[in-house]
Amino acid sequence: MKITFDKNPANKIKTDAFVFLCYEDKNLFNAELKHIADSLNTEILGITLEDFSGKDTEVELIYSNDKRIILAGLGKKDELTLEKVRKACARGVKKANEYKIKKVAVEIVQDESLKRTIDIIAKVQTEACLMALYAFDKYLTTNKEKKIKIDEIAFFSSTNNLKNFAKQIDDGIRRGSIIGKAVLCARDFGNEPSNVLFPEELANRIKKLGKERGYSVRAFGMNELKKMGMGGIIGIGKGSKNDPYLIEMKYNGGKKGDAPVCVVGKGVTFDSGGISIKPAAGMEAMKMDMCGSAAVIGIFEAVTQLKLKVNLVGLIPSVENMPGGNAIKPGDIIKTYSGKTVEVGNTDAEGRVILADAISYATEFKPKCIIDLATLTGATVVALGHFVTTAMSNNAELTKDILDAGQATFERVWELPTWDEYDKLIDTDQADMSNMGTPARTAGTIVGGMFLKRFVNGYPWIHLDIAGTAMSNSASEYTPKYATGVGVRLVTHYLRKKYS
Repeated sequence: MKITFDKNPANKIKTDAFVFLCYEDKNLFNAELKHIADSLNTEILGITLEDFSGKDTEVELIYSNDKRIILAGLGKKDELTLEKVRKACARGVKKANEYKIKKVAVEIVQDESLKRTIDIIAKVQTEACLMALYAFDKYLTTNKEKKIKIDEIAFFSSTNNLKNFAKQIDDGIRRGSIIGKAVLCARDFGNEPSNVLFPEELANRIKKLGKERGYSVRAFGMNELKKMGMGGIIGIGKGSKNDPYLIEMKYNGGKKGDAPVCVVGKGVTFDSGGISIKPAAGMEAMKMDMCGSAAVIGIFEAVTQLKLKVNLVGLIPSVENMPGGNAIKPGDIIKTYSGKTVEVGNTDAEGRVILADAISYATEFKPKCIIDLATLTGATVVALGHFVTTAMSNNAELTKDILDAGQATFERVWELPTWDEYDKLIDTDQADMSNMGTPARTAGTIVGGMFLKRFVNGYPWIHLDIAGTAMSNSASEYTPKYATGVGVRLVTHYLRKKYS
């Protein structure tokens, strides 16, 4: 999809439809209609406040003498936020796509209340357009017609007062395109069926991306994992006919010798629950239990193209958790890469076990910090629903930075405690720890995080449980049904603030 800034006056722009973003205010609305008519040198036909009032949930297609005009509501002017801009922009382009419009001109929002530079506004609107127009339709055969009709978006200023800011706007569009497409890449990985995307195929696809983007990739298969002593990854993966892998990605954008940031993503390409098998209802969604790894891939897509000045290591432990004849069983004891032993209380608490090996391995890079992303616990959905990512950390500064990034990107994060009392819940008599807390169903999300904390060796670390945010049962303005690509914008924003 081509996205540009058109410096021409609105009435000189060649397009199939215009998208204007309007406030919820009677006087402002009437003034806006007049402004639209004047800027397009046309006459607006048949629109009243009963049809469209500018609320931040509304979108309406109207007609002039010779043009199609889409109005998307921003809500009240004094309550404007970047998120409302994202959603209004998304609603506008989705409405255009419904009418099979090929080229759309979208107004750039200008409002001092946002207190943001114009490049950030352009970035946000570009991301919104790309994310809103995503569709995973590669396997459709009976309905081959592409779902996405728009192939060109031109941003413009209806007041024509942004010509002198073309460089900043172009930069915002560039960054927004990179980050938006990185999110789409993560969604594509998350949505792939597990018969197509299994650990070895995941490794091969990452190798291909690494060659394209200029970062190195190593994939450790079963033989290497045995030599390394990756007992957690091997233990969880050995129930499947598809071998497990540990995938290592390296990008050197910082100074030689600088400590890297390590991002670790859970890569369970299908989670049956193993011997502790999951209920059948909804199990098809478990192909998305690798959305943590998808986020890491998307982060590398963004960081490498933004050319951030950071050394970045990505680690993806990838397995299929299956109940085969060789699968681990409840009561088994696994020796992890760190040397610590884990008693398996439930084979469906597999993610923390493979992450333990990857996090231990991450500490060998002596990182500035470790960020792990994982669809770790259903308990986080019970506690917080699908609107927020859960965080647990051992470092206040890192936590604050991630929370701030969550507010900036609207990939919001909520911190849970890591008190010593919770750590005792995973003690067990016959091994160093259990992968389940005692008593059962107590503080499930926290227990998962406390388990991981035992493997970070004191390095600054934050765990992001994305089980509630990585996949959606229904579409919203710029988030589709199924894989959302959450974590890409969040972590990229954090890294850009630190290392741009």
